[in-house]
Amino acid sequence: MVKQHNRRIFAGFYKRYDNKYIYVVAVVPDVDTGGQVVIFHEGIDACECKYFSMTKQSFCEMVEVDGEWVDKFVRQPQIRITDTHIQNLIDGGFSGPVRKKKPKDEEELAYESRSFRRAETYTAYAKDLCTNYKVDLRRYNLCVAQKRYIGVDGKDEFNILKEDLAFLNDCLKTVLKSYGAYFRERYIEGKSVRKYAEAHEMNRGSVDHLNRKFIAELASALKARDDADGVCRLRKK
Repeated sequence: MVKQHNRRIFAGFYKRYDNKYIYVVAVVPDVDTGGQVVIFHEGIDACECKYFSMTKQSFCEMVEVDGEWVDKFVRQPQIRITDTHIQNLIDGGFSGPVRKKKPKDEEELAYESRSFRRAETYTAYAKDLCTNYKVDLRRYNLCVAQKRYIGVDGKDEFNILKEDLAFLNDCLKTVLKSYGAYFRERYIEGKSVRKYAEAHEMNRGSVDHLNRKFIAELASALKARDDADGVCRLRKK
């Protein structure tokens, strides 16, 4: 007796129980029965190959191999589809997989509104300023250049943006001057911990330690500003 189980089937590569590979193009409904049908081709590259169909029920069967029950097909997500393969699928009348959207650039992000001063601790406040610095600076420059509020909710939010950018820049010229190069590489150029470590012949643990020190000192400066001004710029709980 053939065992069966139901599962979701994704477009992509699968390995058959006999170690042959197939590529699932799509799962579509049968117009007569309403059942699900799997469309696939054999092999890796879809070059001048034939397309076949199989019921989902058959695709999801388990078969007995050397006395053990195994899935007839096992997904192989580690195998990446090539651009040539995608074009071959298109030429065969099928659509290729949907590529992930390209990450938005700083200008696109700058037009998106965000909330300011939502941190409950100075450490979180410091991290927020650094993480968003590049986009916030772009957002501020757009507001000034176009003489309208972009990515900020009115004058009050714009003034907060302006004040925090000015404070961070002043710190990097004074009390945090020794971190200027580090800040530029990590938060403006966008180097990862790994790339920064490689560029400076450091291990990742040392870079993490450097970042914690920087954030801690910036958090201390933020608190000192609040203490001097007699206000609290943290989000009230």
